[in-house]
Amino acid sequence: MSAEVGRDREAQIDALDAIVERSLHAGACPGVSLRIYRQGKPRVARDFGMANLETGAHIDGGSVFRIGSLTKQFVAAMVVLLASKGRLDLDAPASHYLPCFAGQSPFTLRELLTHTAGLHDDEQAVSCPAGPHGVRTQREQAAEIAAQRPLFDFPPGTAWLYSNANYIVLGAVVEVVTGMPLAKAASTLVFAPLGLRHTAFDDTREVVEGRVSGYTPVDGQPERFEHAAFIEIADAGGAGAMRSTADELCAWHQALFSGRLMPAAFVRQMITPGRLRDGRLSGANRHSAADAVYGETQYGMGLLLTPPSGGHRSVMHYGFINGFAACLESFLDVGVTVAILCNGDMGPNMPFRDLRRAVVAAWLGGLPPDETSRWVRP
Repeated sequence: MSAEVGRDREAQIDALDAIVERSLHAGACPGVSLRIYRQGKPRVARDFGMANLETGAHIDGGSVFRIGSLTKQFVAAMVVLLASKGRLDLDAPASHYLPCFAGQSPFTLRELLTHTAGLHDDEQAVSCPAGPHGVRTQREQAAEIAAQRPLFDFPPGTAWLYSNANYIVLGAVVEVVTGMPLAKAASTLVFAPLGLRHTAFDDTREVVEGRVSGYTPVDGQPERFEHAAFIEIADAGGAGAMRSTADELCAWHQALFSGRLMPAAFVRQMITPGRLRDGRLSGANRHSAADAVYGETQYGMGLLLTPPSGGHRSVMHYGFINGFAACLESFLDVGVTVAILCNGDMGPNMPFRDLRRAVVAAWLGGLPPDETSRWVRP
């Protein structure tokens, strides 16, 4: 690397640092972990601020964050992986695996994966007390969803609406097909084979080395925080109960899109926009007017599929849960993955948008498509 290129790279890193420092100073969160990988290798590894304000522990490479709805892509991958092995059918009705939905308007696993099943998302329906063993199964939570009224917000397959209930039900399907609790199935099917040692379904009872504490900003008081409201993380299940590190999230995308977990044809299904039963793209009929903010962005299976930015398309997702905010994005044509983890509630001062713009402008600008890459593309 020439001295000039080295100076340019240092300037780009300084620009990323400045964005994060502004966010921290504005009171977005106590700490941030940022990683940029390309073709399996870390290119940027930056950690900022505090993991725990009481102990004085700093964010570092071993910091473990809750990742909220980034969980969904792992659950989607498990379901599609099982389909690749012939153990389930994505186009079968969910009631084939979960009799609690028998007698209702049929919806398929594919419709659950793409948020077109129409299931009503009632958080109260999946937040009942745990059983005698402390953690309820996804099958128990799915039964509670099946009993809720209304069950549907719209007839299955006719519209798109983001619903956590869809991924609770998918978690239950994984439990039925594998005969294991969701956390054990995830470890067996995904985490262990890919060497993700710090990635897991979280458990409030578990002692976790490097665990980061989650915080809520105190309104109007920069750099002042209080503990985030408690949540029984098991209730988030397949919709948002996981934890991980920035490095392992990058490793996850690098493994998934290079075909290490399942055949390329099945990965491609995950990054293909969902469709309604009438053949239209699912984004053509968004059930909620508020979802107009998605614009041209479509939804695959556990992944948002963005329109071109700086000439590059990406697959990505956000993850928000009490005290934590996360973003994981991969630009498939150049093999670049960006992970951003924060230990604060999502708010206007989070650095996601500004960091993304900086990465697209400085890190992807001028990068030609990597024709030698084995990454799966739409």
